[in-house]
Amino acid sequence: MRLKQIIISTWILLGIIGPLSAQVKIGYANVNAILSLMPETKTIAEELQAYEAKLGEKLRIKQDYAQAKYQEYLELTEDTENPPTEEQLKPLEDELNRLQQEIQKEQGDGQQKLQLRRQDKMEPIIEKVQKSIKKVADAGNYTYVLNTMDGSGVSIILHAPEEHDLTEKILNDLGITIPDELKALSDK
Repeated sequence: MRLKQIIISTWILLGIIGPLSAQVKIGYANVNAILSLMPETKTIAEELQAYEAKLGEKLRIKQDYAQAKYQEYLELTEDTENPPTEEQLKPLEDELNRLQQEIQKEQGDGQQKLQLRRQDKMEPIIEKVQKSIKKVADAGNYTYVLNTMDGSGVSIILHAPEEHDLTEKILNDLGITIPDELKALSDK
């Protein structure tokens, strides 16, 4: 009796799950490749590079000043004929420590500013790609569309049918022409 209930339950469950799983259609796309081919991304990369250089210039000025102070400190400590006293060294050491802390803080602040600017600039582009993914997925009746790579470039999808790769369709929807060298690579 118990075995009969298990078998009937299993058949019922399979009868429900079978049709549901047949309706799921999964596609995938290489979002990193899509973003890298977008003209907007290239423009933003150039803007961010200029902004990073501007931030770096301010930091270099402070580093140069700290280096000059450190050189002054070394010259003072290397004077064997008139060795410096603790009172002479203390103000320079304090200033060097303060400069080091300021440099570290400015480096951290600079990285944070750059990251925030990158996020602000990329947000509309990512939204544009997301809309295109949805449009292509809806047109192809895809239930899910997965990204083929994680944020660090590691492949997430190890094997999938090529006909479910939506990358080229999304690029076409965005009006982006795929360079011939990339087409040749994907054909291999």
